[in-house]
Amino acid sequence: MRKLLLTGCGLVLALYLAPALWLHGSEPANGQAASASVPAATETALTGDYSTVTVLIDNQPTQLPLEDYVAGVVAAEIPNDFPLEAIRAQAVAARTYAVYKMAAGRPDAHPEADVCDDFHHCAAYRDVAVAAASGSDVSRVQQAVQDTEGEILTYDGAPIAAVFHCVSGPRTEAARDVWGEDVPYLQSVVSPGGTAYSGYEAAVTVSAAEFREKVAETFPSADVSGPPNDWFKASVRSDAGGIITVQLGGVTVEGTAVRELFGLQSTNFTITTTDDSITFHTIGYGHGVGLSQYGAKYMAEQGADYTEILAHYYPDTVLRNV
Repeated sequence: MRKLLLTGCGLVLALYLAPALWLHGSEPANGQAASASVPAATETALTGDYSTVTVLIDNQPTQLPLEDYVAGVVAAEIPNDFPLEAIRAQAVAARTYAVYKMAAGRPDAHPEADVCDDFHHCAAYRDVAVAAASGSDVSRVQQAVQDTEGEILTYDGAPIAAVFHCVSGPRTEAARDVWGEDVPYLQSVVSPGGTAYSGYEAAVTVSAAEFREKVAETFPSADVSGPPNDWFKASVRSDAGGIITVQLGGVTVEGTAVRELFGLQSTNFTITTTDDSITFHTIGYGHGVGLSQYGAKYMAEQGADYTEILAHYYPDTVLRNV
């Protein structure tokens, strides 16, 4: 299985993709982030009772009303001061993702629970009652969850893998270009407003010695004995600008692997070098697939409601009640 870093605008999460379609959640916003491994949504029928969900919290199975769980995920993913329509869109995405996981069945990693609070495996969760008691304002998050109660997105009658991220470049990424699987509702779409995020452009500088050490551990066949300006050669970029593959020391590696190895904010990067260092310049934050939280913020500020935001980022999906 391939380990990928995928994040909303909260904490970084690690996802695992198998050869078949296994898609996961977002990147951090306020706190944690959502992630999971479940079969393709088009293979999972929407049947059964989804009113409650069993969550592994601090290694203890805890049964929660679905809406309470969704509120906890949304509180961990998106700022309470975002436009209400953007938070509503996030709530539907989080609820859809939870139902998507429940419909797939409990994973081997925690057969006693549908989801867990480990953002490396499932979804982040923040207890809304505890947050409110400690002085955090989660009122708009709670309102957004109440306003969209029971609503999820489906494709061919099944809950979708409603992945999301903090902020893309000018376009979102297609699932095909990030995970190698073409998903009808996870295509590249125009996504304005990203520059409102303070970390839209970022840079990571790595010394030549550290670079060689990390590459030797991860890609032992790569030859990085020369100067830094010789390390990277021909790259293949997606239509959205992300690196799909790149030649690193004569070895073809995935852009997602480079991102994880050096802790980059996205695969949409360029490089500059000196004699003893390399600097990665990135655009956006997250895997770039599905809902862009800052894109949703921009659309809401322009007057779009949450249904229009969701239809834009998850084309050809249907909003329905579960």
